[in-house]
Amino acid sequence: MANKLIFMTGATGVLGQDLIKELLETTDADIAILARAKNRKSHDERVRKILKSIGLDAHMGKRIRVVEGDVTQHKFGITKENLAFLEKEAKVFYHIAALTALNGTEKECQQINVGGTQHALELAWDLRKKGKLERFVYFSTAFVAGSVWQHCSKEDELPEKPKFANYYESSKYQAESRVRESMAKGLPVTIIRPSIVVGHSETGEVSDFNVIYPFFKLFAHGAISKLPTHVENTFNIVPIDFVIKATATIVKNPKSINKTFHLVSPHPPSIGMLLKLAKDEYPKVPSIEVMDIKDFQKTKLNAQEQMVFTIMEPYLGYLNGDLTFDMSNTREILRGTKVLLPKTDYKFLKTMIHYAVKAGYLVI
Repeated sequence: MANKLIFMTGATGVLGQDLIKELLETTDADIAILARAKNRKSHDERVRKILKSIGLDAHMGKRIRVVEGDVTQHKFGITKENLAFLEKEAKVFYHIAALTALNGTEKECQQINVGGTQHALELAWDLRKKGKLERFVYFSTAFVAGSVWQHCSKEDELPEKPKFANYYESSKYQAESRVRESMAKGLPVTIIRPSIVVGHSETGEVSDFNVIYPFFKLFAHGAISKLPTHVENTFNIVPIDFVIKATATIVKNPKSINKTFHLVSPHPPSIGMLLKLAKDEYPKVPSIEVMDIKDFQKTKLNAQEQMVFTIMEPYLGYLNGDLTFDMSNTREILRGTKVLLPKTDYKFLKTMIHYAVKAGYLVI
């Protein structure tokens, strides 16, 4: 293995896949990936399949090593042999693994997001005290402050009384609280808080359509006739390539230890922009009535729309909240680098939706 080893959870997810590619291309570090067996595929098979899909399978057994484990277990259930290897070699630990489904149950979110982070911290302390760990990089969320209230979320703190839209947000708040406790006790930590991660800024490409994309599908397929929001309301989305490039740049900088970074859009798109895009580009999409949330009554919808609205409810905070984000740390650390803050304007929204249509996710 090389002089520097990166250990990563969540490598099989959307962010993890792109981050592996970035780190292999821009550093000389080797990467140890945590993975578990799933759907009758071994941990090795799962990782190999994913790496092959992004053209990186040649690195298996060379710069990439797979460590069997599960974030829901104490120290991920890693074998003594692999634990000894990580203690000897690991210098940077990225904890990305999380349940990001906005409709996840409280039990699921607690087990994976809170429990998984607790197990990651236990392991990080072990690697710090017995080994060479220099930094624990934790992927939180910009909505850790809760999306359903008027608030400016500061990068280096958590609000005392947040207002959450779903169990995802509340579980990430609890998880980040534990990370901050460890940071206060001496664990060198960098916290990354992306908003809703979507496709590539230039192509719209994304490896999985999750989080906000299901909402777009309900909208595009005419499953919603009334939407309780305002046309001027915004929803903060951020291109995946910005998140990856910014993260890699931040982690390289020693000044980013014990700091938090909002990787968000400084000028997010509005509901009105989304409606205009539908009208301009996809005239066959059924029109939708935007109405004040005070005038909206779920019971006045027909049975099918009530069912659809129940599915949509976890997303409403992102359409009706007035949460804004301090970006002081992010602006400062990216100043003078090649990483520019993202533009999520009409053009980007068009690129993003076009890719989802081209890929067959949205049938319009």
